Amino acid sequence: MWSLAAGVVALLFASNDNNVEWAGVSHVGWLDRRPVCPIDRESFDVRIQAFRFDLTGVRVFADVGSGWQPIDAVWVEDRGPYAIWQATIPPATSDTVSYYFELTDGADTDFYSVGGMSDNPPTDGGFVVDFATLSHAPLGATPTSDGGTVFRVWAPGTTNAWVRGEFNNWDLSNPMTRTAPYFVVRVPAAGVGQQYKFFFPASGWKPDARARALDPSQFNNSVITDPLAFVWSSGDFSPPALDDLIIYQMHVGTFAGRNDPVASGVFPATYLDVAAHVDHFVELGVNAVQLLPVTEFPTDASAGYNPITQWSPEWAYGSPDDLRTMIDTLHANGIAVILDIVWNHFSPTDNFLWFYDGTQIYFDDPAVDTPWGSQADFDNPRVREYFLESALHWVEHYRIDGFRMDSTEYMNIGGQAAAGWSLMQQFNDLLANRRADAIRIAEQLPDDPAITLPTSIGGAGFQSQWHDAFVDTLRQAILDAAFGDPSVSAVASVLDGSGPALEGVSVVNYFESHDEVWPASGGQRIVRTIDPTPPHDDVFAKGRTKLAQGLVFFSRGVPMIFMGTEWLEDTDFGTDPQNRIDWSKKTTYAPIFRYYKDVIYVRKTNAALKASAPLNVFHVNEQANVLAFHRWDGAGNDIVVVANFSNTNYNSYQLGFPQAGRWYELINSQSAIYDGNNLGNGGFVDTAGGPYDGFGQSATLTIPQMGLLVFRYNDPPCPGDLDGDGQINLTDLSTLLANFGIGGGATPGMGDLDGDGDVDLTDLSTLLGLFGTSCQ
Repeated sequence: MWSLAAGVVALLFASNDNNVEWAGVSHVGWLDRRPVCPIDRESFDVRIQAFRFDLTGVRVFADVGSGWQPIDAVWVEDRGPYAIWQATIPPATSDTVSYYFELTDGADTDFYSVGGMSDNPPTDGGFVVDFATLSHAPLGATPTSDGGTVFRVWAPGTTNAWVRGEFNNWDLSNPMTRTAPYFVVRVPAAGVGQQYKFFFPASGWKPDARARALDPSQFNNSVITDPLAFVWSSGDFSPPALDDLIIYQMHVGTFAGRNDPVASGVFPATYLDVAAHVDHFVELGVNAVQLLPVTEFPTDASAGYNPITQWSPEWAYGSPDDLRTMIDTLHANGIAVILDIVWNHFSPTDNFLWFYDGTQIYFDDPAVDTPWGSQADFDNPRVREYFLESALHWVEHYRIDGFRMDSTEYMNIGGQAAAGWSLMQQFNDLLANRRADAIRIAEQLPDDPAITLPTSIGGAGFQSQWHDAFVDTLRQAILDAAFGDPSVSAVASVLDGSGPALEGVSVVNYFESHDEVWPASGGQRIVRTIDPTPPHDDVFAKGRTKLAQGLVFFSRGVPMIFMGTEWLEDTDFGTDPQNRIDWSKKTTYAPIFRYYKDVIYVRKTNAALKASAPLNVFHVNEQANVLAFHRWDGAGNDIVVVANFSNTNYNSYQLGFPQAGRWYELINSQSAIYDGNNLGNGGFVDTAGGPYDGFGQSATLTIPQMGLLVFRYNDPPCPGDLDGDGQINLTDLSTLLANFGIGGGATPGMGDLDGDGDVDLTDLSTLLGLFGTSCQ
């Protein structure tokens, strides 16, 4: 498929096969040394990662002052698809240590150095640790083994710089040494948790551009942190494959706290509040949470699309370790975390990078403007590093599982078009090498196949992009349904994607995102549009949203919903306390929540519904406003989805089916258990009719108004699980007994376990035999 990166291809072939897979090898000094910034000629560890099972041995060649010597490396841990190897370099006898790696896979031996991979020992001098100049120190503030800190800053436009903080009473006693274009100083008295700023003669006090924490209550003072100190409990975690991904988009600040029995109740809500709701995500069944931007922004209430940094998490939501705790908790429950990043502009207010060192080093002069703020100077190699290394910071120090890049249409504009495009390519290539399992999604509006084409043929290299044509077309059809004239042909045209590089895993399908439900972007919750009268929950608001969101999950592509969708939330998105989603509605609209839970369960348990599984629209009836499509996996899992956009109940509707026999009704959006009108098909239909819709057989079925029906061929739902909770228990027994003696025309799936059209002793015996078992 188009989105399969070279690194992923190499990963598929990684094995002990006498061939080192170069695509998976990486060593980034500021990430892969322990301690991160060695001092005083001390011994330190170096790490290198390669694909699991690819290498049979690793050696490090190091020169600590007396010539090159080999040092055996050992495997220390697995990290996603990678194996991490580590070697200890002994104390140095000079101020400079150089090293490179020798990688072996059976009979194949290759080398990795500062210049990359090679077949022969490198001649580039290797990676260098310089104890005299500390040029190996990362930019920013790095704690050292003696309890102090090394500060390093990029400031090419000034000849003097100081670090001032709590450790020196904010005075000028720690001037920095200039090694153009950088300044560096080691401060033994500066420890973790202390605040600081840089000071330049022409621009005065400036926060650290790469501060890992900021305190806006103290004018954005930078805070010394140790990103390696957090103890992770979730172990090794890899996000679900794109084919299996189910995304829940959310805003931390307004996610929790309103009629909320679990969270703290503070506003804005916090990372720990999100962690407290992990059971909700598990119950709903989503396997990825996509956070609206959490990089530091002005004020405490924002959607996050006005960043002032790419490195520090928003302080109002909690500390950096609170964010790690949230991610750790979600990972422990099988849920990936995707971060929304905004690279196309910086906030027009509180932009401390503006004339950072007294000169305009981070922006063009005059700056390139977007509708939301100035764009950084993508042509400058050091500015590009600022962004690219921030991505590594999030995946390494926070274990973020991937990114959604905001408004990629504005990443390549004007005179920076080429630079912006190549920056996106570098971003994707970097992650494909360093974290091949990372999720990489673009918000490209309108759709552009080049965004999801590989970088090797000139594409931007993203794995997936928001499917603009899908959401626009589906929303238009749902709105037009109110007037009885939706175009189901238009909907049919986007269910399978929008062409090469815009299909399957290359697209994220949704009906509402933060923009569609945000008045600031001209939107509102669609239940308010459908039913303008509070509480915005009439039969049309329920029916049409269940239909539309069901199509999101059963079409071809990666599905995404916005927070609150799962309980018919009518509160528009915003950033004020009144915009918090209402947790009491999970109870008020329990049947709606059950619908989303069941839809997700069906999506996850049927291979025919994977993002890339085939889709064929075989029935389009514009007069009746009905369409149907077939999905399959080639291994016997056949699904037919029927969508009725009309307000008419069809009681004898003929529809072709791909195979002859019984088709079980897995989902009926208008079932009574989902607060619908309870019209359905008794749990299944049989193909008793002749050829139709290009198939050799057909069935007559009931299609309720605004109904979404999902049928599976010759494979009944979990027998006995009448309420769909995955357990066969007293609730199911009670339901069966209540329907005892009622024929198959009763509520679908309510006790007819043998499919004979009656709820009788046979069904009761079957259920009792399964009692106490689990379907999941």
